[in-house]
Amino acid sequence: MYNLGISTVLAVIAAALTAFLLTPVAGIIPGVAVWGLSFFLISRRVGVEVQKEMAALEPLVQQRKIPELKARIEKMKTEWGPWQPLLMGQLDAQLGMIDYLQMKWEVALPALERGKWRNWMITVCIGLVHFRKKRTEEAFQNLADAAWVAPKEPMVYVVHAVVLQRTGKRDEALKVLADGLKSIPDSDLLKALQTTIANKKKIDVATFPQSWFQFFPEDALKAMNMRGRKGGPMPGAGFPQPKVSRKARRGR
Repeated sequence: MYNLGISTVLAVIAAALTAFLLTPVAGIIPGVAVWGLSFFLISRRVGVEVQKEMAALEPLVQQRKIPELKARIEKMKTEWGPWQPLLMGQLDAQLGMIDYLQMKWEVALPALERGKWRNWMITVCIGLVHFRKKRTEEAFQNLADAAWVAPKEPMVYVVHAVVLQRTGKRDEALKVLADGLKSIPDSDLLKALQTTIANKKKIDVATFPQSWFQFFPEDALKAMNMRGRKGGPMPGAGFPQPKVSRKARRGR
């Protein structure tokens, strides 16, 4: 990564100069300070540029210009991906979500895998791709991993529980919801779903938050077709945009 390389080179130079003028031990503090300052300034610059380009993608999302949208993200990968740790994976996650929301499950999977690191939404989607393809072991492992990454996110447990319920694993679904309520005891969403499953009632996904339809675009398509509309969900505020660092975001 360019940022790490440049920051390290500058830190070594600063440490070496200080060590030459003073003592080797004295070079440690200037080296660390230069590394931190360099990394922050480069991260800030990259973050500002990436956020500008992401904002420019919004019209393409709204107009559903998929080829142009993917081409712009690929261009961002080439221009900015090598500069910052994790940025390449985050952009891959965006590309994967474009295919995922078009219900191109297997096409989306490789890009989603590259962008899954500590990203609970992408990890849930990976699990759901495996679920749709009858790879239940991989599906439930990824859904469990998502809860480990984001234990305070109710939709992690909702999706996991519904998938378990749909495969006839009612007791396991209730356990997932119980675990969720340990982490989020005040969640009305989890309580309501727990009651529904415990009482063996039909689950009505229309009562779930809109983010459900980004995990299950086929449900969104059904709802839109019932209303005489075409299309499906596209990546938006509900899914994470590429970020560089907290410090970089403060520089916007």
